[in-house]
Amino acid sequence: MIVDTSNQAYIFLATVYGGMLLGIVYDLYRAFRMIIKPGRWFVALLDLSFWILAVIISFSMLFRINGGEIRFYTFIGLGMGWALYSLIIGGMLVKLLVKIYEIVTGIILWPFRTVYRGIKWLIGKFRKDGNN
Repeated sequence: MIVDTSNQAYIFLATVYGGMLLGIVYDLYRAFRMIIKPGRWFVALLDLSFWILAVIISFSMLFRINGGEIRFYTFIGLGMGWALYSLIIGGMLVKLLVKIYEIVTGIILWPFRTVYRGIKWLIGKFRKDGNN
């Protein structure tokens, strides 16, 4: 397949975008790991799953934009996209996702904690009254 220069630029920019997408997926994975704190074997399984997903995303993108031809500049584009994403947004997204998780779980668990504290207080009151 003969590719002209403007098409190569499009392919390169698409791979940069794909690299950014892979960075987002990786940060979602990092936030998930920070939240659930998995064991060593589960981390290995999650790592393997992430890299399989990354390969599927990369190759499906390459098939869609240039018929599956793998060129050196496509790898450079993927790497540049991931690096740009990591430098500009990366750390903030992970912190934001973990904070959102903490806020949502706090809101969801608040009624249960309130009821638990109330029951605990009542039990403490009855124990004090029963001892007198």
